[in-house]
Amino acid sequence: MRRYRLRRLRLPAGATWLDLVVPDGQQWMRAGRWVGAAARGEEPPYWVEIWPASLAVARLLLRGPPLAGRRVLDLGCGLGVAGLAAAGAGAQVTFADRQADALAFAGWNGRRLHPEGQPPRCVLLDWNRAAVEGRHDVVVLADVTYRTVHHRPLLRQLSGCLAAGGVVVHADPFRGESGAFLAALRAMLATVEGEATVCSGDRRVRIRLVCASADRGALLPFGAGLSPSSGGGRARAGSGVSSVCSPGSNGTAAGGAGR
Repeated sequence: MRRYRLRRLRLPAGATWLDLVVPDGQQWMRAGRWVGAAARGEEPPYWVEIWPASLAVARLLLRGPPLAGRRVLDLGCGLGVAGLAAAGAGAQVTFADRQADALAFAGWNGRRLHPEGQPPRCVLLDWNRAAVEGRHDVVVLADVTYRTVHHRPLLRQLSGCLAAGGVVVHADPFRGESGAFLAALRAMLATVEGEATVCSGDRRVRIRLVCASADRGALLPFGAGLSPSSGGGRARAGSGVSSVCSPGSNGTAAGGAGR
């Protein structure tokens, strides 16, 4: 973490706020230390930004069923906004990402924000080569299906890590690539769907929210966490539209790969 210029952010998460220490993403991108790795085929450091999808998931989790004691996996967590919100509600959180620095920030913020709770578990994971250990009651996929090459490994991860009656919470800004992943997810599991609007700087970003489970009863509390539909969302078992807004200085961005 010492390699980064740091800044503090207060992000809205339902009725509460998340007070985070994060890297200065714009400064890190301008510094260009990541260019060599990208030239070798690695992805740019998308994880240094906080993406609108993770804010939408954080709010949904806090408006959904009680999370105390439940096992929540933030898969491809980046800075871990969704998992941090779940930890604040008493969940046993696992952060998984292929970037060690992302895990360092997610884990450090988790321990700082919730010193009395169970510390988050951090797992360095390449989902193409390894599987997350254990079963989880909630698996978060916050804008991680932006490339089709990720779809099959992610579906394989879900088959191995989702507990009986567990719920997948997927969020994305209506990407075409993510639509293909969701078609496969709908073929496997029942879904409840809606959307949220997240303020990102001077832009308002529509976020598609899809919760999926083999247990339709497990979806009902998540559906209740979605606001009544205004007719703007595509729905399967249910729909809703809600808003998550924050000051323009919060550093969120509307494009790229979300976390």
